[in-house]
Amino acid sequence: MTRTLLTILATALLAVSAAAQDVPTPVPSSTPEDVVKISTSLVQFDVTVTDTDGRPITDLRPNEIQVFENGKERNVSGISFIAGERTAAYASTSGSRTTSVLPGKQLKANEVRRAIAIVVDDLTLSFESTDFVRQTLRRFVDTQMQDGDLVAIVRSGGAMGALQQFTSDKRQLYAAIDRIHWNAVGNGRIGTFNPVEPKFPIGESQPAAFSGEENSIDDINKANAEYRENIFATGSLGALNYVIRGMRDLPGRKSVLMLSEGFRLFSRDPGGNLSSNRIIDSVRMVTDSANRAAVVVYTLDPRGLQVPMIEARDNTLYWTQEDRDKEVESREADLRDTQDGLQYLAEETGGFAIINSNDLSKGIRKILDDQSYYLIAYQPDDASFDPQKLRFNKVEIKVSRPGANVRYRRGFYNVGDKQLAENRRSDPDQRIVDAVTSPFAAGEMPIHFNAIYNYDQKNGAYIRSLLHMNIAELDFKKQADGKMKAAFDVFAYAFGENGRIAAKQQKAYTISLTPENYEKMRSSGFVYDFLFPIKNPGAYQLRIAVRDKGLDKIGSASQFIEVPDLKKNRLTLSGVVLDSAGANSGANPLTSTAIREFSPGSHIDYGTVVFNAKANAGQTNLTSKLRVFRDGKLIFEGKPQAISQDGQSANSVAFMGTVSLGTKLAAGDYVMEIAVTDSLAKTKHSTALQYVQFSVTE
Repeated sequence: MTRTLLTILATALLAVSAAAQDVPTPVPSSTPEDVVKISTSLVQFDVTVTDTDGRPITDLRPNEIQVFENGKERNVSGISFIAGERTAAYASTSGSRTTSVLPGKQLKANEVRRAIAIVVDDLTLSFESTDFVRQTLRRFVDTQMQDGDLVAIVRSGGAMGALQQFTSDKRQLYAAIDRIHWNAVGNGRIGTFNPVEPKFPIGESQPAAFSGEENSIDDINKANAEYRENIFATGSLGALNYVIRGMRDLPGRKSVLMLSEGFRLFSRDPGGNLSSNRIIDSVRMVTDSANRAAVVVYTLDPRGLQVPMIEARDNTLYWTQEDRDKEVESREADLRDTQDGLQYLAEETGGFAIINSNDLSKGIRKILDDQSYYLIAYQPDDASFDPQKLRFNKVEIKVSRPGANVRYRRGFYNVGDKQLAENRRSDPDQRIVDAVTSPFAAGEMPIHFNAIYNYDQKNGAYIRSLLHMNIAELDFKKQADGKMKAAFDVFAYAFGENGRIAAKQQKAYTISLTPENYEKMRSSGFVYDFLFPIKNPGAYQLRIAVRDKGLDKIGSASQFIEVPDLKKNRLTLSGVVLDSAGANSGANPLTSTAIREFSPGSHIDYGTVVFNAKANAGQTNLTSKLRVFRDGKLIFEGKPQAISQDGQSANSVAFMGTVSLGTKLAAGDYVMEIAVTDSLAKTKHSTALQYVQFSVTE
């Protein structure tokens, strides 16, 4: 090897001072892009029509469909059927992951088959339901997620991002599932129902402060519980609305799966009478957002099949039979009311609810199969968009064919999509926000991006980000002194748990080159590298946007990365540096690592750093093994190679290796897996894996 990769590792991974410089060194399916349109001249909805067995009816005629808006029939101006694809049957698994999870392919907009947001309503989930939800979601990622699926798993109980959570990378989804925990700040229940407490003994009066019907302990507790439930329900629906609004620019028909123990649409007084509350208004806001974003909401109740009754955890000391009967009736009403809320929310957006089922995976499969629908359009009248007042226009659709079941969106507010879009574009920074949060790379200005995790004693854990740009993509102008000058902005964000911003950089740069350097860099481009200091271990989504000031063009890219917890003293690998004389980047290893594009027949030098290796008398016993995958299939597996410690500390051992690409290797995307095994460590934690994606170009 003409270049020692240990030197490359020292410059590309270990030299924090150098890294901290602030200078620059559609559609494969039949799903149409616009499913829902709302304007003053046209309203278009997607409508699902099934037979008594739940199969889609595919041959409806226009005269079999009637559309009513606010009780008045409208003339149907268009109808077409969109056929979906059924999901392959899933195999039952335990939910445990025993094999490597490879990095997922970053999808382009025209490669997305299904966009699925899974909202875990941890504000309502009990302790028992939380574990059931985790198992169900692991099974979904293991067996039901398919190529072309863009998925997000978010929780309602915290600050959230929407689009920045969408990914096709199962590693990120597993990390999101692992972060789902029982939220004690939520309803606080262990099981479906709150356990009852013993009553006062017969003949013993209640304390004076709680005497009288209006001030009884039961009434106060019930009022407090109802108030908390309303607050949590409003928060859950607000989080759901945020996610839905974030999905508006995703392609095709989108689905939201909300796993929740439900909410009450109405309040029930002691006499059993119902009255509406603010939850109805929140549901209508969600309905309008879902309709405009072409999102169908499906709800799933993780409580499963419940039989309301007195349970072993209830302390019914001094309870009469009448008390027990009333408690059972109350639990029946609570279960019914909260499930009614789930059903109403789903039906208002054209979806359905999965309730009273102990097999949520089967329910998810039913939801994923629900992708066939009709597009039905009609012309509204002037009253539908009366600018004098905000009104929710109710829509009703009837199908005359016997046995047909119809699901559709129940209405919209009288504001056109064009007006909403104009309001959104009025924000001058909205394009940057869209580029940073979108799951797709912005193509106005192509960029390459790669992030590498590393650690050193002085600075702790950090992520070194390498951003490669082509000179030709920037608006260089010749100055009076003969130099070429361009200006650009870099926006970099590290999104952590549930979309929180863990680190960010927003900087403006001006690059000035002599004519000689300008011509030299025209072929190789340049690398802008910077650090993300990450304080806490965890999974992060890194997103970068670059804006050329002269042409106002935007490019963006993203990458998922995990920051390990080195304090656990487990074997860990840093990110991977790549270099090759045959790379499209020339001689700079930082450029090679940023671009990661190689020609057939290239020799790729790779290097990483091993942390927390065990030692015997100061000496380690480490071996490495390399594997290469394409489309999830193993295409190359190397033999184990001994790692030379070469005088380095056992806590930080850098090593290198080489792999030769075949001259006939097909162009495309590949994943390199580096496995390091420590024979001195305990078997459970004796192997560490690291991955890097690269491309082969012709």
